[in-house]
This record gives sequence, C-alpha cells and structure tokens, in this order.
Amino acid sequence: MNRLKLLPTFFGILFLSTSPVLLASNENPGNRYNKILHSTGAILKQVHFSPKNIDDSFSVNVFKLFIERIDPNKDIFIESDIKLLSKYKTRIDNEINGDSIEFFNAAVTLFSKRIKEISTNYKTILEKPFNFLEEEWLIVNDSNLTFARTTQEQAEKWRKRLKYLALQKYAELYELSEKYPADSSIKKTDAELEKEAREYATSVNSKYLNRMLSANEKDNLFSVFINTITNYMDPHTDFFMPIEKRAWNEDITGKFYGIGAVIGENNGQLIISAVSPGGAAWKTGEVNNGDIILKIAEDESEPVDVAGYEILDAVKLIRGNKGTVVKLTLKKTDGSIKTVGIARQELKLEETFAKSSILFRDGKKFGYISLPKFYTDFNGDGGASCSKDVAKEIVKLKRDGIEGLIIDLRDNGGGSLYEVVQMVGLFIPTGPVVQVKSKDEPVSVLFDRDRTVLYNGPLEVLVNEFSASASEIFAAAIQDYKRGIITGSSSTYGKGTVQRPYPISNSMLPGTEDLGTLHITIQKYYRINGGTTQLLGVTPDIILPGYYEYYSVMEKDNKTALQWDEISKIIYQIWNTSSSIAPILQRFSHYKDSAGIFEQIRNNTQWLAKESKEPISLHYNKYKKQQIAIREKVAATRTLLRLNSELQVDNNETDKLGLETNKEMQSRNTRFISLIKTDVYIAEALKIIYELTESAKAGMSMN
Repeated sequence: MNRLKLLPTFFGILFLSTSPVLLASNENPGNRYNKILHSTGAILKQVHFSPKNIDDSFSVNVFKLFIERIDPNKDIFIESDIKLLSKYKTRIDNEINGDSIEFFNAAVTLFSKRIKEISTNYKTILEKPFNFLEEEWLIVNDSNLTFARTTQEQAEKWRKRLKYLALQKYAELYELSEKYPADSSIKKTDAELEKEAREYATSVNSKYLNRMLSANEKDNLFSVFINTITNYMDPHTDFFMPIEKRAWNEDITGKFYGIGAVIGENNGQLIISAVSPGGAAWKTGEVNNGDIILKIAEDESEPVDVAGYEILDAVKLIRGNKGTVVKLTLKKTDGSIKTVGIARQELKLEETFAKSSILFRDGKKFGYISLPKFYTDFNGDGGASCSKDVAKEIVKLKRDGIEGLIIDLRDNGGGSLYEVVQMVGLFIPTGPVVQVKSKDEPVSVLFDRDRTVLYNGPLEVLVNEFSASASEIFAAAIQDYKRGIITGSSSTYGKGTVQRPYPISNSMLPGTEDLGTLHITIQKYYRINGGTTQLLGVTPDIILPGYYEYYSVMEKDNKTALQWDEISKIIYQIWNTSSSIAPILQRFSHYKDSAGIFEQIRNNTQWLAKESKEPISLHYNKYKKQQIAIREKVAATRTLLRLNSELQVDNNETDKLGLETNKEMQSRNTRFISLIKTDVYIAEALKIIYELTESAKAGMSMN
C-alpha cells in the first residue's frame, strides 16, 4: 500500500555551470506537460553522456517501469487496465519525440478511477472484524506479484493489506495491554483491541487515499512519469519540479529561507510544533505552538489546501526565496481562523557542515572531522564551502597537537566537484585528482595546483556503502596517492557520474514560466589510476562490514546504471611516506576484532536483509514470532554498534571558547560528541590511525 514517491536523489550531484534551454517555438505555450515532455526528450538526446535510443524498445521499458512506480504492489490497477493501456506501450517514444501526451493522461485517468473506487469500497472491508488467528500470508518484495484479474480479487488484495496494517496496531496494543494487571479497569478485551486496530487502519488508509485524490496529485504523478523516462537513461538523470529544485539547492548549500518554526503532525493535521525565538514566525507575534496549518500561499498566489499533506511536502511550500512572503492560514487554539504573512529569512542546516573533535588513545590526541556532504557556495553569495571549513577544522586540530587525522565520509552522498578537488589539495603538494570524460570530448584532468600541504600527518578516511560520488573521488585519490588508509564497508556506493542542471524554460526572458529543471548525466569520472568508481565504487584498504551492505540499495543494484570501464592511467607522484601504510595494511588485511563484533554485525545484517524479503504471516502468533525475531536481531545489532566503554572525546580548545556562550551550539555539540563516544566504527578507525601513527614514527626513526 506504500506508494513509491520520487524525491531528489540523496546522492550528491556534481554540478557545473547552468544554461537555459529554449523551447521549440511551435509548441503550445499553454500545454505545460507537453512542453516538459518534449523538451526532456530533446535535451536527453542532445546532451546525455550515453543516451539510449528513444524508440519502441525504450517505450516498452518506460511503460513497465512507470506502472511499477505508481502501483508497486499491483493492487490499484487490474489486468484489464493494463491491457487497455498496453496500446500505448510502443507510443511513448512518439510522445517524447513530439506527439501530444496520451499514455500519461490515460494511465492517470484509470489510476484515479481505481483510487476513487478503492476509496469508496475499502471501508466495507474494515466494517468486519479481522480474524488474527487465521492462516494467511502477505507477499512483499516479490517481483512475481501479478495484477488482480477482477475487482473482487483486487478487494482481496486490499483486505490482506488492511489486515496487515491493523495487525501491526493490534500487536502493539496487545503488547501494551499485557503490561496491565488482570483486574485493571483500563485493560481492554481482545475484541476492543481489534476494533481499535481497525479504526487505526481506517485512519491511515483514509489519509493515504485522500492524498491520492488531492488536487495536486496529477502533478506529482507527472513528475514520476518524467523521472521514469530520465531514470531509464540512468539512475541519476532526474527531473525536478521548481519546488523540488529549490529543495535540492537548499540541501547542497546547507542554507534555506524559511519562517523559523518546526512543523509537526497531529491526528492527520499539520501543526506548528515549535516557534524559534527571534525567527520570522516569532516576530509576527501571531504564530503559536499548536496552531493548525490549513493553507499555504506564496505571497498573492492562490492558497494550497494542505489537508492530507506530508510534513516534508508542506515544508517545501513554506520555504522559498530570500525576503519573499509566505502566507499561512491557521486555525488557532480558540477556533478562530487567521491568515499570517511571514517574510522568509535565512536559516542554516548546521548539521550538514564540517565538525571536528579530538579523540584520545594512550594519552595521544587524534583529530576527527565529520563531513556529511561536499557543500559549496552554490549561489555565490558568501555561503559555506566545505573545503574551507575542513581547512579551518584542521588548523584548530593541529594547534591542539594531534598525531593523526580521521575524515569521516560515511553517508556522505557527494556534492561539489570543485570542493572535492580543493579538499584533496589539503593533503597532497600538487597533482591530478580526478579524470573527467565527456560525451564527445577528450578526457580532461582536474588538478590540485596549490603546492602547499595543510596537513601532512597520518590520515584515515572512513566510508560506508552510502559514501557516494564526490566522497568516492576523495577516497579514491587518497588511496591512489597512498596518502592515507581507506576504512569501511566492502565497497562505497558506486556513483561515478557527473550531472548538470538544464532549466526547462528560458529564464532570460521576463515572465517565462519555470517548468522545472533536468539534472542530466553529462560526464563520467575516473580515478587517476584509470578505473572509474562507477558501479563498483571504491574498495577500502581495511574492510569493516556496513549495516546496509546486503540490501539492494547501491548503484550495482540498479538495472539502468551505467557500466564500469577504465581509461589510461595518468602520471602522479605517490606520497613520500607511503611506506608506513604497507605494514598496517598487512596487519589488518585479514583482521578480526578479538570480540568478533564485526563478524556478528555481518551475520546479523545478512539475516535481516534476507528476512525483509520473506512473506509476512497474518496469523497473530506467527506474526508475533517473526517480529520478535526481527526485533531481537535489530536490538542485538544496535548493541554491537555501540561501545560498552565510551571513547574519550573532547572539543578542540578554539571551539570550547565558542561554546561557552552559545546555548544552541552547546546542544548540537552535546549530541555530536555523544554519538562519537559510542560509535564502534570510529573506535576501530581510531585503533587503525593509532597503529598508522606508530608505524610512521618507526619509519622515521629507521631513516
């Protein structure tokens, strides 16, 4: 029953300059969908690094993938719908190439029809009590799922899914009830628990279906349709509606313009959970905790009714451009309705910026820098730059006398290509960092040309299966130069492509409608040793099993991903103290920690990944047994991920001074430090950097 929702990929896009795209003059300016579709096809053919032919075969695959994306559980459409739509299987390419849109309109019409029918009929299913002691199974994550032949079969599918939804709540309620004494007046009967569980299922499903029937749902489905086309070219060629593009910019720059309030949800309604003192909403004096958000409007535009909206979608409407006004229609706690205009002001996502601390081992100090993404000053207006911020953190750590440095790039999905080149330059004197291959041009090489080295001590880079794109360039360069040791999952994500934004409008002409932006794969990047990180990622020098390694979440698991290849190696100078690395790699090559923690993590995560694909029992006792086994395995794994004995961690002396007066910074810092103290991967990385430091000293003494 979960509908796949396409959001901008969390893997960082390595962007270059931007230029507008002119629409063909003979297109009907009033037909927004046609403009977007035709322009998308034209741009893909012209600029994609490795474009597939937009022909009948392309059309058939897009048809199949789009249906899968809007109906992943095959419980909305029925067989006759697919047969009816099948006449468009080989026509989508014609529509992309200039014909008017027919397939999408036909598919959405049928989709909406079925959703309305389901919306009318599902409550009948939930009127009757479920028998949670009946032997039934719900099949999930199965590529062999088929569409129902009739609406009766479809209703049976929904009955099982609704029963599963109710069963989850029933199990939760039953577990709570068992904690009460037998004679407690608040203890409920099984029948009462079952009824409450069905009411919960009704509420959740109603919200889902209302969202599917909302006025803006066709735009959402069209975005899915265009992304199906672009993603079939490759997984990282994406289409962003204007509001999604702004969200992407906010993510890559680490700043946004909002109202300074936390949005929450209560009984299906969006509410103001907290108002930040001094923020834009606070300054109006008219926005309070508990206010229900009914509508959101951009200045004088038509308000959008946000009933049934997800929090993230509402937040996208509330955020906007600097100084612009957002109008919230609020239902106050006294029942009155009030519309409040709020001028957006700059806010920063501090959690995305580089942060450092000092780790201690055997009386020695080691630097630790966490970098969640390769952010940059995207708009050129004095924003943050990760390479400059990392340099500042290194200066602080060196001042405190660190003997080694760990750069943590776990879960770092990438970002700016420029920033990663600059950051590699902090650790090498000069030289090539990455090779870039364009569609019809010679391979180019991006160099660090600054001969200074900010940090020349022992270095370790910590990665995992979600370290992608720019993170992989950085790790690969450090590995190829033998500048440091790469530690982490058996491989990084495997995104070795570069995207460039192409607006689907002529933004240079006043009054031209912004129709969205394509981020198209235009280049592939390669290590200086000649191999690409595409598909295979970077293999660390020392392997520490990752939590999600055995789930199908990496580039190699995507059927439309571009393939691995290699080009010529280029000349570069190995780091002059690389000899100290060799004995450490030898020592840890078949490393197993004495407690067997990482082997247990590997076994547990393999089991959990396999279990996630198994059918789910709708018999309460069997379901409970399944869930207990899963919970126990998850709990055991989380225990393994946390140290029994905390690391000794402290702030550098410079940051300590800043923390004395800044309460907000103190709160963020406390959380940051507490996470480091108990992180088993950081503890292992500390052990490795300590050994590397000792090896480097031994090497110097022998020389």
